[in-house]
Amino acid sequence: MVTLRQRPTVATTEPEPVLENCADDLTILSDDGDSPSDAAVKHLRRRWELASVLNFLNVFRTLISDKLKLTAEEIEMGLINSDAKNAQLHIALLKGIPPVNNKSLEDGDAWITTLCKKLDPWWPLIANGEIPVTANKGEEISGYKGLEPTDRLQFLKALCELRTQQDDARKYIQDNANEGALNPSFGKRKLGGDGKKTFYWFDGDDIMGYRLYKEVNETSKSAKARKNVSSDTSCFCWETEATNLDEFRRVARELSSSKPSSLAAVGAMIETDAIPVVEKYHKKERAIKRKMKQEKVVSVNISQRPIRFTRSCRNRKPATYTFDEYDKMITDAVEDTDDTDRDDEERTEQQSVSLLGSDDISEDKKMKSTEDVLKTEKEAPHSDNGDVKEIEKSKEDSEGKIEFGAKNRLRQRVTRNSALC
Repeated sequence: MVTLRQRPTVATTEPEPVLENCADDLTILSDDGDSPSDAAVKHLRRRWELASVLNFLNVFRTLISDKLKLTAEEIEMGLINSDAKNAQLHIALLKGIPPVNNKSLEDGDAWITTLCKKLDPWWPLIANGEIPVTANKGEEISGYKGLEPTDRLQFLKALCELRTQQDDARKYIQDNANEGALNPSFGKRKLGGDGKKTFYWFDGDDIMGYRLYKEVNETSKSAKARKNVSSDTSCFCWETEATNLDEFRRVARELSSSKPSSLAAVGAMIETDAIPVVEKYHKKERAIKRKMKQEKVVSVNISQRPIRFTRSCRNRKPATYTFDEYDKMITDAVEDTDDTDRDDEERTEQQSVSLLGSDDISEDKKMKSTEDVLKTEKEAPHSDNGDVKEIEKSKEDSEGKIEFGAKNRLRQRVTRNSALC
């Protein structure tokens, strides 16, 4: 568990009240069960600057970058570890503050140098105290990385303040104000409180997530000047009470069972207004994580398995074993053969017609050839009988081949059509 030890406040004799942040006077004592990162996260969540930065990113997201989709937890870990997410957030903000040099911003850790140069002249106006790191020939990079997470949060808060001073941010606010009512995202939603010093706020969106904040305002009086009202010292704390669905339910249950009716009303409002929104957000988040996990598993399986190229399967017709289909197949094959035979007959008729014209011309030659044949028959009477037999045999062979070819074509068509089915 985390225990808080508050340092004794020093009395002041000045007549004006002083506004302090209680988180500055708190020492975080973590037990052995908490890791350094967990302790740093708890320390960040006690700073009001973190809630202010998250609200700024929620309001001005369209001006900063539509591609910037960081959750509140990623922003917290970026401030603690100074990782790539932190660099991405700062670069997106720096690009909206002229002059802009995109090459220097994208070059490794050069954005830290640009950050120090742009914040140095504005620091007294947008932040308290002295700037922790200034531009000094590249030493500011190691200096920034060696800062505490709360100091990096101070840099980010000052950068957001400077971003709101730009013309496009002012115009964005003015345009929303001219519409008659400000955009609801311009302010956090106050759920209520005890009416004295404790208030509860609900803020967030579907990208960064939703959070429940607890604001505590305390006023301590000086021991030497208790009679003087102007010697009061105001102190306020801004704590993150809930960041997930379980914590929202726990806080609602505790507040609903409290004795003061005002706090019980806050618990009921959390149950009716805040928890349904958080439930819807967590369902969507779980669906996205499940989808990402499935895609990761598929990509791993594909990368581990060897790539095999297989041929595509043919689309086969469903087989039907009925006599109707078989008869249809046979008739189609017979029609195809009839068509081919008919085409052959027409082709032969055309050739015979073309040859009739040339018959008259070659009639004399035929007569001469017949005379020559008669002469040869007289000269060789015994050889005629053998030639006639050979001619008749060749005719029979040619007719058998023609008949066999027709049957063979019919058989091939039948087998081919059956294979296609």
